[in-house]
Amino acid sequence: MSIASNNISFFFLFVAAVQAHMQLYWPPPFAAENNPHRTDAADPYLTYPYNCCGKTTPFPCKGYLKLVGTPQGAPVVTWTTGSSVNFSLTGLGNHYGGSCQVGFSVDNGTTWKVAKSFEGDCPHRNGGVDPAKQTFNFTVPADMPTGNHIFAWTWFNREQEFSMLCSSVNIVGGSKHVTPLLASRTSTASPTATSSSYVNYNGCTCQCPAVSGPLSIRNNDYIHSSSKELEWNNKSNASASPGHIAFHDRPSFLFADIDNGCETPKTTAEVKYPNPGPDIQPGDGVYPLALPSPGQKCGY
Repeated sequence: MSIASNNISFFFLFVAAVQAHMQLYWPPPFAAENNPHRTDAADPYLTYPYNCCGKTTPFPCKGYLKLVGTPQGAPVVTWTTGSSVNFSLTGLGNHYGGSCQVGFSVDNGTTWKVAKSFEGDCPHRNGGVDPAKQTFNFTVPADMPTGNHIFAWTWFNREQEFSMLCSSVNIVGGSKHVTPLLASRTSTASPTATSSSYVNYNGCTCQCPAVSGPLSIRNNDYIHSSSKELEWNNKSNASASPGHIAFHDRPSFLFADIDNGCETPKTTAEVKYPNPGPDIQPGDGVYPLALPSPGQKCGY
């Protein structure tokens, strides 16, 4: 898999220093430090789980779908229907895994369709802060509509916390399009930060950062190459070919732990999705999988 465009160095990335929280790095989400279309200040709270630290988080996409149709909401990547692409994560910690889903909205966030579910080890337990070591492959649904749409990543850790970040993407049909993959020249960053505990109205404990400015990861050079094939030998990126389900028949994301009556397992298990869609990446088995509950509140 290869990457389009010239070599780009990202000098700073806001990584809000929560205890074990992550954010979407590629494709760059709305309001992120590395979003090339951002003109407003970067959002230092993108790593916060929903409804943490005494704030009700705007849903979905942390309220940034308001940028769609503006210069700051322009697509950050072009993907071809049916192609194998990737997303990557970064952050100071990862709750030693969790479960993730990625997918798309073609109606500006009114509905969502799952592209792939990662049941366990997402983020990678031992991937650290380097996005190149937190990279996950998936296939763009072959029959999804073309045009400018919304890509989303969701994550449940084992503390009944929900995260969701979104990016603007351009989906095209036709011949195979060169798609981005991240590679890192170095990964020696050792970010540190202080945090304080806050128990929100859901009863979960969030570690809320003292945000003091952008965290430098200058020693990570991310290479965008349109010619070089990069080999990835991480077996956790390998999954069986997905069965065919029409795009509009795919399930929506699981939404839980946001005061909607659906709760994910806590501490002892990672999420098993009740409606994972046709493409499922099994985890590494370190933790058992368990369904959210109760079923009638969680869509099954």
